[in-house]
Amino acid sequence: MKQFKTILLATALTGSAMAEVQLAQTPPLGWNSFDSYSCSLYEERALMEAYAFIEKFAPHGYEYYVIDNGWFSNPESVRKDGLLLPVNTHADPKDVEVNEYGIVQPSSLYFPNGFKELVDKLHANNLKFGVHLMRGIPRVAVERDLPIKGTNYTAKDIYTTVDDCTWCKYMHGVDMTKPGAQEFYNSVVNEFASWGVDFIKVDHVTHKPAEIEAYAKAIEQCGRPMILSLSAGGTSNVKYLDSYRMTNMVRTTPDIWDKQVSLDHSFGSMRKWQGLEQPGFWPDLDMIPFGELCILNRRDVKKKKPGKSEAQFAGHLHHWSYFTEPQKETFITQRAIAASPIMMGGSMLNLDEHSTKLLTHPEMLGCVNNGIHGKLYFEEDSIEAWHAPANNCDEYGFVAFQKGIEGWIGIFNRSDEKRTVELSGKLASVIKSGKYMLHDVWGEQTFEPWSKSAATKFEIEPNGAVFLKYKKTRRA
Repeated sequence: MKQFKTILLATALTGSAMAEVQLAQTPPLGWNSFDSYSCSLYEERALMEAYAFIEKFAPHGYEYYVIDNGWFSNPESVRKDGLLLPVNTHADPKDVEVNEYGIVQPSSLYFPNGFKELVDKLHANNLKFGVHLMRGIPRVAVERDLPIKGTNYTAKDIYTTVDDCTWCKYMHGVDMTKPGAQEFYNSVVNEFASWGVDFIKVDHVTHKPAEIEAYAKAIEQCGRPMILSLSAGGTSNVKYLDSYRMTNMVRTTPDIWDKQVSLDHSFGSMRKWQGLEQPGFWPDLDMIPFGELCILNRRDVKKKKPGKSEAQFAGHLHHWSYFTEPQKETFITQRAIAASPIMMGGSMLNLDEHSTKLLTHPEMLGCVNNGIHGKLYFEEDSIEAWHAPANNCDEYGFVAFQKGIEGWIGIFNRSDEKRTVELSGKLASVIKSGKYMLHDVWGEQTFEPWSKSAATKFEIEPNGAVFLKYKKTRRA
């Protein structure tokens, strides 16, 4: 099946020569607004977060600044305590803003000046801008029967109500068997390209291979390199892997929040998707809910108590991350060992020191950029260990997990009691004989020279982790 991760672009100098652009050769690093602003990020706060991103995260290799759902809607809102607060999680579908071709536009409420200032600021700092998009065509475009740009077809010619999203009703689906369907998706992506968009996160799509391929084809023809990220609520399925590999990221978990069940979901996803990563395509364990979350979700401005699906979507009312420090260390170690994209979800404006350390630690980022999804190699009495060797594909032609003399180990305590583990026997089986440098990343201690005979012990807090880097030394 044809792959779409490589995009050919006409160079500006000649207008005809073609240059190959390869995207996401390592897992993308960035920020997404959902955990902190849900569907209601607006211009003032977006610019504040962008400045914080440039100052705090860009120096560490973070690149993608992504605005999540709702940027094209005009929901009922109130001003309170210096914030613009939505009355409901989702706007009414009739309040989705579109142009004459049914293409969503920046909300006149949230982004009255469009995205230009924000995009220009990011691009001036060599950073990338992204937006979230619900799968399909806006319901308001169908109701108005708007034309599809560049065709004789209209919205009513291509839409379908089969499997409409139940938790976000902005869109109808697109029937990809209908003439004009691909042209509609092309028109959307071309419009985004004209704004300088570098990253598109498409939601409610991982169970729709025909539409996944339509978005990939639309990006291929648009003339601008863009990351294509697929989002879901637990609907990703490895049977669609060929379609997923036309994209750069696919979310493999249900919605992830700051609670123990999310750590458990992530372990389950790691088991299912290990070994399916490749340069240009990364299984995604979802955003990182550290710091201040759900900033605009205030009980005293809601019309009603959220229903079950709305509450799950919104996460919680305004709060700081409920994770303990050991849980946060487990969370970020999972993502490093799994070579998952690292997309910070909490506000960057006043992020706590511990979260900042975890997200910017060079050893954690080195493990992510290594691009190898680790394998589970030890599981006993609520302790499990995962191993990611330093990438040795060039030497062996494949990832040789048992040949490595350098790599990372994550040892996880999946119990509610403190445990002591000894790095020996089966737990040290992935390390070859010899002398090593062994670094305890979160414990900030280094053992050198170290060998398996040292039987080094580590205490692991409840639901915590030890994250180790090992590297063979030249000493005899």
